[in-house]
Amino acid sequence: MTTSPDDLTSVTVGQFFPYSAERVWHAITSPASISDWATDIDRDSVVPGKSFAFTTFPLPEVNFSGHGHCEFTDVVPNERLAYRFTTAESSLNLQATWTLHPESGGTRLLVVHNGFDVGNPVHGRLRILVRDLWKLVMSRIGELMAEPKDDAVPPPDDSTSFTLAEFYRYAPQTVWRVITSREFVGDVVNDHDLVSVQAGARLTIATYPIPLIGFGGRVDMEFLEVCEPELIVCTFEIPIMGGTTELTMTWRLRPQDGGTELWFTLSGFDPESPLNRQVRSVLRGGAIPVLSRLGELLEGRGHRA
Repeated sequence: MTTSPDDLTSVTVGQFFPYSAERVWHAITSPASISDWATDIDRDSVVPGKSFAFTTFPLPEVNFSGHGHCEFTDVVPNERLAYRFTTAESSLNLQATWTLHPESGGTRLLVVHNGFDVGNPVHGRLRILVRDLWKLVMSRIGELMAEPKDDAVPPPDDSTSFTLAEFYRYAPQTVWRVITSREFVGDVVNDHDLVSVQAGARLTIATYPIPLIGFGGRVDMEFLEVCEPELIVCTFEIPIMGGTTELTMTWRLRPQDGGTELWFTLSGFDPESPLNRQVRSVLRGGAIPVLSRLGELLEGRGHRA
């Protein structure tokens, strides 16, 4: 993935996908993709002049309620898609442009989001948030184009959940010991009170707050099912703009090719809620480095299977 840090009035994020421009275009205009950010539009409505509503996290510091008005300004199938974003409060007036660039073996997708005010310190923070959110959007587009190869891979994501898979060259028992260790939990959160991993046990963690969704950083979890060294299922609630969403986290380990295939699933998102869909993308992005950290700990302390 590429980003451009030079122009402070805009954000540029790009990613290469090993698919044709036609397939990438289909993904960015698919109902599954559009429903992540718009509430009253479908694929047939992606035409110049079409207006639609946009719902995301409110940003009180820039007088943004979380609701915006958008209008497609340029649509060239398989090549370019642009729309303007404004707010009723007149606090934001931004333009986003997607361009598809065929390359050897696939397509590079670029999105440029411009209109940030370099003289406004709050816009500087907003620009960073927008950049990170576009990275998550690129990840989501990759999900939509990925196809399971056989029944040995985790099920494809849907709007209520996501699943990440990672292979580690250690036996399931070794991976299990790291996942359930205080060291691992302490590495991926700021504070915790883990005593034991068993059905019925509870765990409180303190992690980074997410002001955009009203999340203060505290999570109370309960282990629902534990089967060493194969399965951990726990549940927790996360506040989202005054309400709560109950999510289920599942770690599933299975021996494969002399090591362990780990499936991490987070489920329970409301597909009818635009905010839930965006929280899903945020949490998916946050889970990726957690699995990377697990691999680092295994390399430092594990034994070859």
